[in-house]
Amino acid sequence: MIIREFLNWVDSAPDAPRAAAAGALARAWLYSDLSEEDRRGAAAALTFLLDDPCPQVREALARNLAEHSQAPRHVILSLSEDVEPVAEIVLKSSPVFTEVELVDALAQGSDRIQCAIAGRKGLEPVVAAALAEVGCARACQVMLENRSANILKSSLIRIAERHEAVMPVSEALLNRTGLPLTLRHKLLSRFAERLESHPMFAEKVPDHLKEEFLADAADKVTLHLALEASDSEMPDFVEHLRGEALLTTKFLLRAVCCGRLRLFAAALSLLGNVPADRLRHLLISVRLPALKAVLRKAGLPLRSHQAFLLAIEIARSAEADFTRDMSLEQARTLTEALLSEIQDGSLGADEDIAAFLRRFAVDVARLEARAFVKGRLQKLLKAA
Repeated sequence: MIIREFLNWVDSAPDAPRAAAAGALARAWLYSDLSEEDRRGAAAALTFLLDDPCPQVREALARNLAEHSQAPRHVILSLSEDVEPVAEIVLKSSPVFTEVELVDALAQGSDRIQCAIAGRKGLEPVVAAALAEVGCARACQVMLENRSANILKSSLIRIAERHEAVMPVSEALLNRTGLPLTLRHKLLSRFAERLESHPMFAEKVPDHLKEEFLADAADKVTLHLALEASDSEMPDFVEHLRGEALLTTKFLLRAVCCGRLRLFAAALSLLGNVPADRLRHLLISVRLPALKAVLRKAGLPLRSHQAFLLAIEIARSAEADFTRDMSLEQARTLTEALLSEIQDGSLGADEDIAAFLRRFAVDVARLEARAFVKGRLQKLLKAA
């Protein structure tokens, strides 16, 4: 359609044909080989249509121009300030926006507009940081689920600070790669705490066992994350656990029984204020006087020292160097050997310690059995 004829026709045309023509005009601007005069006329027509009273007309412009870097910038900026169904189209897809413009749109926009920006492909770190700071919970969730978004760790932490109580946001954070281990632990711990309000928990767990059940769930979360932690993450993770008052005697004994030797060594190093390399040397050499001194400095009660020293000796006899975690089979063997030694009446072991070990032995055996069954099933499925 010739531009002059379009301008004469558009004033009286019905809404639907006008919207279709607006889309055609936008495509002509982008793809047609227009003369200089027609191009100026097309630009004027696009600008004229920004004031069209029918939202469908302006939406047609937005849909056809949104993804193209050659779209008239002034038209895109005007559309971004239009009603939400129009504005969200260009704010989600148009490459012509600067970071500053997107940040301003976030600060001034509704939840729907924030969600549109959160879904942008390749969302820039600066915009992601602004969204983490001012975005609604739903927009933060959309951004977290946007795998192309470039989100800094500091922004992930800020989202958690603002919206961790919102379950979908917490789940999206946990599904995000690059989440700091300490933050992952915090979120998973909150999930464990929420078990208390779950109807099934109230129905199935007796009142006198609820506190123990929740503590057990929290320990399992921590030990699972300790297994996943890299060597570089472990010191910060242990420092975080100390800050949360989780490095208890019972927990550290459980860590040893589950084969989490890296966590145990890092915790002793921190609590006893002993450099990590020196501590590992003490653990490997099994120098009892020095180890007893470390256990005392770490604040572990005297009645637990025998169990820890025996566990260290058994681990060392299995050639553990405390820089790697044990397999489940090795952990089960260690726990059973430790329990056998502790239950020897001649050692005068604390009954509470023995009770802990009996329960840990069952837990480790069950974990090993599950891992074995899972491995067998995977082999059968591959062979099928």
